Amino acid sequence: MSSPTCHRIDDARVWDALIEQLGGRLLQGWRWGELKSRHGWKPVRIAWFDPEGHPVIAAQLLFRRVGPLSLGYVPRGPLVAVGTASSADDRAYTHVIDWVARRERAICVLAEPENEGACVVLTRASGWRRSHTVIQPQRTVRVAIDVDDETLLARMKPKTRYNIRLAERRGVEVRLGSRADLAVFYDLLRETSERDGFGIHRIEYFRDILDTFGEDAALILAEKDREPAAGALVVRFGAEAVYLYGASAARHQRHMASYLVQFAAMRWARDRGCRFYDLWGIPPTDEPPDDVPDDQLNVRQGLWGVYRFKAGFGGEVYSYPGVYERVYSRPLVWLWRRLRPMEG
Repeated sequence: MSSPTCHRIDDARVWDALIEQLGGRLLQGWRWGELKSRHGWKPVRIAWFDPEGHPVIAAQLLFRRVGPLSLGYVPRGPLVAVGTASSADDRAYTHVIDWVARRERAICVLAEPENEGACVVLTRASGWRRSHTVIQPQRTVRVAIDVDDETLLARMKPKTRYNIRLAERRGVEVRLGSRADLAVFYDLLRETSERDGFGIHRIEYFRDILDTFGEDAALILAEKDREPAAGALVVRFGAEAVYLYGASAARHQRHMASYLVQFAAMRWARDRGCRFYDLWGIPPTDEPPDDVPDDQLNVRQGLWGVYRFKAGFGGEVYSYPGVYERVYSRPLVWLWRRLRPMEG
């Protein structure tokens, strides 16, 4: 069997059609690459085709400069057609990745596949190794939303359903925000990050999300007594919407506004043809390890509280295979890991 032929894709519509055909999601989409290009990354989009012209593999690589060198990253990729890849494809894929990496003076390429099927082109025989680097969340919760409101609510856990209705009874109002509302959302996000102990991007990053994705991005805000209570930033790609960022005001948490925001976001996504809603990230385990002190970043009420919040919406937990790496300069990669964390 002949090796697949490789092409660089420079047309947004062609690329996104390929990604959807191969089962890819937001982080392999064209506009995600364009967003990251505004913040220090260079996207390179490559696809491999069989002799009949059918797509076999696709990978959007992002390169970030590290001084005169760079670091390569394939977010939620590569994508591989089910049941088509062979050892020849593995070699062909790695050969092209090596060529692009050399051109970009990369010290390493990290790949974070969407599913186990993609791991057939990330083999030890071709120099790929499992990595301890963690970039995107290792697990998520995906909710099927292609149903009516009552069915969607019925699939949720009783406490979640109760909290949505409680927010409605208490007069929490939800609306679709505009670009002008971004400062309100960012204030909520800043408060949440200080309360829960996580870092956030500058406001320009969120403005660029809204500008890049246009009508496929939604800023959803909840208000109580005309005061901001909670918000979410959601982006659509294909048949799925992804909940990227959320925030809430501590003074209004008892009104359960965050629950109503999620319900509104799911309805927004469904009205735009989405069949799934990705709640994005949950911890790698259902419960915190026994050796983690309760006062360490408030972990029991923090990350695992987020897990319980997201799990209540009735979705299925989905786990990713992890990160693979191909190292070109082990000493430089070691130095990079000590001095500079990965930014997804």
